[in-house]
Amino acid sequence: MKYNSGLSENEWYIMQVLWEKSPSTLREICDALKESKGWTKHAVTSFLKRMLEKGAIKVDESGKVKEYSAIWSQEETILEETHSILDRVYRGNLLLMVSNAVKEQKLSKEEIDELKNMLDSMGQ
Repeated sequence: MKYNSGLSENEWYIMQVLWEKSPSTLREICDALKESKGWTKHAVTSFLKRMLEKGAIKVDESGKVKEYSAIWSQEETILEETHSILDRVYRGNLLLMVSNAVKEQKLSKEEIDELKNMLDSMGQ
């Protein structure tokens, strides 16, 4: 499925909750984000409405409470967002993107070895 996620930063937080547990009620979503975001139920409802319009999530209204589920897969959505950032920010220059990410992170020896192994396996 090819799509432009177009998720706002706030919608990404909600998608993370739904990728971890779908379906989730409004209360469960609010509880999951309460400490880190402190959003009101009204704010979360607004984000969910926009996400429904984008086709990122669906709602089941057949029970006593509405239950929200992710439609977009986590892997595809992250991949699409990565391509979007690569094109918009780095003008398609993957090496620049990776070097900027690596410079800003304190990589452990194990992470450096893993990155080297990934690069080596790609060159074969």
